[in-house]
Amino acid sequence: MQIIDLFSGAGGLTEGFRKEFEVIKHVEKERAACETLKLRDSFYYLEKHNMINQYYDFLKGEISEKQLYSFVPKKIFKRTINAEINDKNIQSIFNEIDYDLDDTKNITGIIGGPPCQAYSTIGRSRNASKKSEDERIYLYKYYIDFLKKYKPIFFVFENVKGLLSFKDVDNELLFPKMQQEFEQVGYNLEYQVINAADFGVPQVRERIIIFGAQRAYPGLPRTFFDEFEAMKEKPLTVKEAFTGLPKLHSGQTNNKYVDEISYFERKYYRKSKKLCLTENVSRPNNANDLRIYKIVAKAKLKGKNLRYDELDKELITHKNTKEFLDRYKALPWNAPAHTIVAHIAKDGHHYIHPDPIQNRSITVREAARLQGFPDDYYFENSRTAAYTQIGNAVPPILSKKIAKAILIALEQFSL
Repeated sequence: MQIIDLFSGAGGLTEGFRKEFEVIKHVEKERAACETLKLRDSFYYLEKHNMINQYYDFLKGEISEKQLYSFVPKKIFKRTINAEINDKNIQSIFNEIDYDLDDTKNITGIIGGPPCQAYSTIGRSRNASKKSEDERIYLYKYYIDFLKKYKPIFFVFENVKGLLSFKDVDNELLFPKMQQEFEQVGYNLEYQVINAADFGVPQVRERIIIFGAQRAYPGLPRTFFDEFEAMKEKPLTVKEAFTGLPKLHSGQTNNKYVDEISYFERKYYRKSKKLCLTENVSRPNNANDLRIYKIVAKAKLKGKNLRYDELDKELITHKNTKEFLDRYKALPWNAPAHTIVAHIAKDGHHYIHPDPIQNRSITVREAARLQGFPDDYYFENSRTAAYTQIGNAVPPILSKKIAKAILIALEQFSL
């Protein structure tokens, strides 16, 4: 079953579909994310053709990326289209997809979700005056163009739950208009606001999942959500998600596992003893921030989220002490993390490690684990780019359940 992945990011949503579906194209505008997608496609090619040791050698630094890619056919790299989906590019994107589309098969599904920042409740009042200029608001219309062109049996559209309350330039709710537009091109749909933590992800992350199906299969959306609901499970805690990762301090890198592979690592993260740890790098911090980190982490251990205006006066350097009082926030040890967002690329103040002795914000690999990425997932091409890709991603632990629920639902309709 062939699917197209739109607004792909680093491929968190795609990851869940790879075993049962053939992802024929990813479409993504950010170059670093495209490099990550190409590397991940290479990983699966090498795994399938019993050459996975070359990938592990690359992670260890024993061969270069260029050498690694010499084992991979060029057609694998062409699965990723590095282009912004807009009026100028959409026809050329269609042409690239059509060139590689197997004429004996149709597109079974389209997955993805446009950038969510336009709909987020964070900064909504600040961005209200920019609505008329914000093209991101209407990127979903391009998604509909793909539905009209390829007529897949189903689609999965993921976004922030703020989409439900977002008002457009006419000060009217956008979501009912979106629903109507999806229906006008031949799809019945249902939606739910879900929390990723309810599906095993070590993170509280509320998102809207819209599932649509061609009108010929009127019960498919409801069947999908029934099957998806049955896949709920207890989330990992931060402590469980960090099992096997070494201790380190601010500004340090430590890419050596410390324990035998635990149950949690084997199930979610570290599936081969040959795998080496990568990207376990912590940001450097100034002395004032480190003093705050330690105080906030110690307070968290006692069950308190310390507000910025509760710090000693000599530690307060920001003039604004009326807003953003949770600007410094530690993760809990024995519960899922709060939501990982792309802002982590700018600073780690909202993601302080729960161990006060380590006194730092979380590493790239720790952030990836909280998002449910396996340790063999490597993020190109810088620490900042990696944090951005992770913060914007759909957790693969969640996306695997979405894909499985779709597969079961399709089988019930003999598809």
